[in-house]
Amino acid sequence: MQKRIAMKLPHNTRLLLILLTLFGASVSTWASTGDIELITAAGNGNLSRVKALLAAKANVNAKTDDGTTTALIAASENGYEDVVQTLLRAQADVNLKTDNGNTALLRATQRGHPQVVKELLTAKPDVNARRNDGVTVLMQASQEGQPEIVQMLLDAGADVNARLSNGATALMLASQIGHTGVIRALLAGKADVNAKAGNGATALVLASKYRHQDVVKLLKEAGAK
Repeated sequence: MQKRIAMKLPHNTRLLLILLTLFGASVSTWASTGDIELITAAGNGNLSRVKALLAAKANVNAKTDDGTTTALIAASENGYEDVVQTLLRAQADVNLKTDNGNTALLRATQRGHPQVVKELLTAKPDVNARRNDGVTVLMQASQEGQPEIVQMLLDAGADVNARLSNGATALMLASQIGHTGVIRALLAGKADVNAKAGNGATALVLASKYRHQDVVKLLKEAGAK
């Protein structure tokens, strides 16, 4: 504990240590408080505060008490590329999951932040990681209509034919909604155009059902039957 207090800390952090000591709290209590503050600062894009807290040895991989986010995930989902870079340099675990299985890559994809996705990919994350419901990052990008992110994920080795428990693929998800740009990228990435879900549905069946005629044309040109 003495070593921790002797460190050169930002003024407001030193003040917090003094207050905790006066009220009988331990330095471990400060550590928990600092960790949560790091997550908050990262989510708000407060780069200077993030750097100060990292210098004060806040846990870069700490989760909120409810397990819903980390500093890296908070920065990623809100599109703060500079904060993401700083956290990765501080050894943030790019594959760390929330309690429901979200990763920084999944959340950045869901929110549509291609530059953050690009930065996260430099840290070599598991591009085929699944959320607890079975959704992969590529599925998420396909469903959200993010062709740029889809291409980045494919280039990084994402499994274009990964399936949900019901047999659905990224191509089916994109075809159901009508994301033509995503479908072109998936087809170029060798998606199985005739793959069937558990109920027998294919990408073509779904595109036809929801009257996405441009998608129907694309799929048929790629050999859909």
